[in-house]
Amino acid sequence: MRTITIRFFATLALLLIVGSCSDFTDITPKGQSILNKVEELELLLNDEYGQLQSWEPMYLVNDNIPPQNILDLISRHENGIPSVESVLLTWDETVDRTHISQDPQQYLYGAFYGIIGRIANPIIANVDKASGSESKAAQIKAEAYVLRAYFHYLAVNFFSKAYNPATAATDGGVPYMLEDFDIINELATKSTVEEVYEFILDDLEAAFALDALPENPAKMRVGKAFAYAVKAKVLMAMRDYADADLAATASLEINDKLLDHRTDRLAIPMPPFDIPFFNRPKFNDEELFYHMSSFTMRYIFSPELLASFDPQDILLKYGELENNVATYLTGGVLMNQGGNTTSLAGVQTWFHYVMAGDYKIHYSINSLTTVDMYLTRAECLLRNGNIPAAMAILEKLRERRIDPNAYTPMPVGTKADAIAALKQVSRCENFATSKNFINMKRWNATEAEWQTTLTKTLTLAPQGFMPLGGNPMNGWTPIPPVVTKSYTLRPESPLWIFPFPQAAINYNPNLTQNY
Repeated sequence: MRTITIRFFATLALLLIVGSCSDFTDITPKGQSILNKVEELELLLNDEYGQLQSWEPMYLVNDNIPPQNILDLISRHENGIPSVESVLLTWDETVDRTHISQDPQQYLYGAFYGIIGRIANPIIANVDKASGSESKAAQIKAEAYVLRAYFHYLAVNFFSKAYNPATAATDGGVPYMLEDFDIINELATKSTVEEVYEFILDDLEAAFALDALPENPAKMRVGKAFAYAVKAKVLMAMRDYADADLAATASLEINDKLLDHRTDRLAIPMPPFDIPFFNRPKFNDEELFYHMSSFTMRYIFSPELLASFDPQDILLKYGELENNVATYLTGGVLMNQGGNTTSLAGVQTWFHYVMAGDYKIHYSINSLTTVDMYLTRAECLLRNGNIPAAMAILEKLRERRIDPNAYTPMPVGTKADAIAALKQVSRCENFATSKNFINMKRWNATEAEWQTTLTKTLTLAPQGFMPLGGNPMNGWTPIPPVVTKSYTLRPESPLWIFPFPQAAINYNPNLTQNY
């Protein structure tokens, strides 16, 4: 196989490796290599992956609104001062995004390749000659192969076109970073999209061949169910639906647990509401590989996302998406975090946000769950023409999410009805993650019956708001005149492909943009 990455990130990865080993470098004899024991290499897997928190994909698919002064953001954009956030908010295809892309160490490109370079590849390169337990060596090597496969899967989905069997062999992909890349003398060239997916499958097969992945791993470590889940998502992207279904089934045979929102509510009345508050548990059984990416609700969920939920959804009624007070964003500061909606006239935006106080939502923004495997199975069955079986899986999810006093199954209708139902359930289950972006991008690639043109209208109140009846708990009414801004995101828009960061392409002329 060709070994390809960029020298910048490989060098960065090497520095990070050395830094991450500070706990034991002092006791390593001078002149002797570090990372020469299995237990030392395993320490590299103790990563919280906090650098993976990125909101750009959610802004694009309109799950979230940037928590900023939206009037100012739009005004600056319209006056020729765009930002990453303003492009994603306005869906403006005309901006040269290369010059506003973020620093790679703070952006997902750097995060993905940092994990590959400082965790996965050092293990793969060193474990065979490291001293220690052979069974543990096989386990961590298998984990490293899965990590390398998965983060390349994320990279190719963010920075390249969706896999299209007709063009994947020529579509520009991303560098595939293998363990023996010469970080001193080589500059990377991109693999094609097809080659990247082939490398990913090779890594997954290498992991399975070691027969060492645990079925019950620690929540922040890779296990067999997650490895099969990655394989299922990769094969789904490649449109090999039969084998994707087999992989998803294999994952579910190991872990098929689902949270039941009907019974998992906490009996803690939350003033001023005498109802229990639903709090999604951390390290729950749905998560196949947990990233430490829980967050306080500083972010604004769009009206479109909230409207996509069933009105009786428990998250919407009692939990993390509770929309119990119609209020507004105030210059990027939420009212319950100290904002004053009447003193900031001219910097307000008219739409709802979610009041969450100090509560946290626990999601692995860029990882996979048992729900993803159920949804994968549902789509494979649907594409195979078994609409009743696909709908049965969707109802298995819906009945655990909706107030049992109001739950009614969706009717089994046409294929178009089933596609719409799958999209709706998928969007709700994957809110606040990058998976909505990846799924929509894949569906939009070439198949007309699966494509969606996204639209949104922002209603802005430049003069601010007045509390209804003088009481802000009753909601707010805009002071006229209001301004509306409408936007459209085409299925074929180049915005579905994120730009490589400026620092990366400046260093490596081979790393050309894929849009």
